[in-house]
Amino acid sequence: MDLTKLRYFKVVAQTEHISRAAEKLHISQPALSKTIALLEEELGVSLFDRIGRRIELNDYGIAFLRYVETALNSIDNGLQVIKSMENPYSSRLKLQTNITGDAYLLDMITSFRKEYPHVCFEIIKNYQKSKFLNNCDLYIHAVQIPLYKCVSIPIFAEEILLGVPGDHPLSTLSRISLQQVQNEPFITLSKETSWYEETNDFCIRSGFKPNIIYECDGTEMVAKLIGAGEGVGFLPAKSWGSFSDNVSLLRINNISCRRDYNLSWQLEQPYNPLIEKFKDHMKKYFELLNNDIDY
Repeated sequence: MDLTKLRYFKVVAQTEHISRAAEKLHISQPALSKTIALLEEELGVSLFDRIGRRIELNDYGIAFLRYVETALNSIDNGLQVIKSMENPYSSRLKLQTNITGDAYLLDMITSFRKEYPHVCFEIIKNYQKSKFLNNCDLYIHAVQIPLYKCVSIPIFAEEILLGVPGDHPLSTLSRISLQQVQNEPFITLSKETSWYEETNDFCIRSGFKPNIIYECDGTEMVAKLIGAGEGVGFLPAKSWGSFSDNVSLLRINNISCRRDYNLSWQLEQPYNPLIEKFKDHMKKYFELLNNDIDY
């Protein structure tokens, strides 16, 4: 049983469509059909049910796919390890993050590349609540994100402030209770983000449901709309960078408003010296950062 048959089977199983799978694999449909037929002959069972022109994984196919995915992932990981061992500090790191701003991320990555200038990064910014992406090396995320088969360690926490327009009556204060803004219009990120859920919870814990008039798909727009006088909104102390003079930042004193972040990786992640170096770099970076933050 060769790897080509297994890789072809995996794609057909994922698409449940021979012609789409053939197109994705860049081979002819008859060649793909023959490969699947040879695999089934080798196994002695059919892996798909043929329903007219459609195919569906049957119970044999579902059971076999689970082991095929595990085997192929292990082989691919092994190949990646061999490649990284040849030149451990000049390969590519895949980093996923749901830190909603870029300030920390940019500083952390650029400082690492000063030490290891041949490293390349692939950065996936994922603000939605979702499971860990299997093809990522590391994931920096809010602790509320549910993960599957991952190891997680806490790396930093950030105070969440309330931003109000610079000419707002509350802008002269340094601290407020959230009840003082319960009748104000709120500006936030889109409801698909974990940020939306977490910051809404601040209001609910303070006894009210926020009147959200803007949901934005980017952090910059949230701050700009607050500065334009369109409403108030939650802003992180540092991770979104600095804000314009027409946004006043107020600390919240009636409840604890902070966001905690973890660093996570897959439970069965193969050893990679570059990943380990970057883990150590992140830990040191955020240790220094946490020492500079006063709650």
